[in-house]
Amino acid sequence: MRIFDLHADIGWDILHKEEQGCNDALQNEHLPKLEAGEIQGVCIASFFDGSEDWQQMQKMVETSRRQISELLPDITWIKSQADLNDDNKIKLLMSVEGMCGIVDDVEAKIQWLYDQGVRVASLCWNEKNALANGVKGDVCQGLSDSGKLVIKKMEELGMVIDVSHANEKTFWDIVEIAKGPIIATHSNARRLCGHDRNLTDQQLKAIKAKGGIVGLNAARHFISDHDDQQDVAHLGAHGRYIADLIGCEHVAIGFDFMDFIPDHDNAMGKGLASAACAQNLVEALKAQGLDEKQCQMIAYDNAIALLRRVLR
Repeated sequence: MRIFDLHADIGWDILHKEEQGCNDALQNEHLPKLEAGEIQGVCIASFFDGSEDWQQMQKMVETSRRQISELLPDITWIKSQADLNDDNKIKLLMSVEGMCGIVDDVEAKIQWLYDQGVRVASLCWNEKNALANGVKGDVCQGLSDSGKLVIKKMEELGMVIDVSHANEKTFWDIVEIAKGPIIATHSNARRLCGHDRNLTDQQLKAIKAKGGIVGLNAARHFISDHDDQQDVAHLGAHGRYIADLIGCEHVAIGFDFMDFIPDHDNAMGKGLASAACAQNLVEALKAQGLDEKQCQMIAYDNAIALLRRVLR
């Protein structure tokens, strides 16, 4: 069954591989695993942990842009609604996780990201920055005035707003001012696992009310508070829980695979070591009683439908 993965830190990886002398990590390391897992679409995230400046952000985004462009026409690069056709090619979409490098000229810099091909973005990772507060930021602070300008500019351009990593104040600020859909690209249900990166029932319902989607996260500490339950079966239970709470049409997948990141060998849930294992989640969703149509919605169709609504 084809899958659309809403979050993979591939942008981070291909830059770091280039700095080590490997200029084809996307083609030779990532695409084979995507193909093995039947992942037909993926958001290639440029990940920033809060320490980077604007120039460092630009370097990673430009590296992703170049490596994607070098794969044309064998892949589809998603930049507009027209790129969402059913052509059976692997579809790559550029995303940004965290905007710590944007401290001034925010609208011009969002325009630059858009011009490079970025179509999905979050304002922060876990940190507090000039735009917003992540889950490790100030619990009393959310969006700054500059962050509000970012939301407005993203919606003007047709960029998808990602609320994964936002603290609750930032989350609710975004809910209040965003006019269109918002998504959590890689978050689970806090009712089933107490990690602060997971979403409360109220947050899940707010994403539904905005017409958004939630991508199931395969990182083991987001699946369960208990080591012996940090596996693909229990991630399937998150899918069932969220579908029952807000509707199957609001559930998607954002694996957040880390097999290519140093010292993250034990980061993923059992049965979900890399993109090559992606079909295991489909089987886990079926084991939860979801039928073929529901699984296809979660695996692929809901992500494509959301992009059709937001992209120009």
